[in-house]
Amino acid sequence: MPRLEMLPIEAGDEITAAVFETFRAEGRDPIALYRVLAHSPQMLRAYAGLARGLRYEAATPRALRELMILRTAQLTGSSYEWAHHRAMAEANGVPAEKVRALEAWRSSSLFDERERAALRCVEEIHAVALSDEAFAALEELMGAPATIELVLLASFYEAVSRIIPALGL
Repeated sequence: MPRLEMLPIEAGDEITAAVFETFRAEGRDPIALYRVLAHSPQMLRAYAGLARGLRYEAATPRALRELMILRTAQLTGSSYEWAHHRAMAEANGVPAEKVRALEAWRSSSLFDERERAALRCVEEIHAVALSDEAFAALEELMGAPATIELVLLASFYEAVSRIIPALGL
């Protein structure tokens, strides 16, 4: 049960209405998290801006980003994030076999070098211990812009996995 009321999908202010419009453009209603964050429209807008940027403006492959989000959901025990992003992973070409093997990615032959570097990054950020070696491997394989995207992504979804239970979602 949410700790704050989920506000209606018909927003009462311009900021929330603009954020919720992005969901309608995707053919869906605003999710529960956004409907609770709407209690603070300015923070909703800031949150949604980073989320949208990581989802639609990043140059790294969406499938790779969804794998990272799913691994974060596993590590943090976020069933909410898992449920939302499992469908997004499938829609963006992540094979079900790879999702099933995600927890054992280190020993699976299904993951390529870039995926391994990104998943190592996720695990080390989760442990609040991103090593110089993991960062360097990611940068060498992906380049500096992609490294920034993926570090932001992993860190953002660590935060999301803490925001969700804090709000009772």
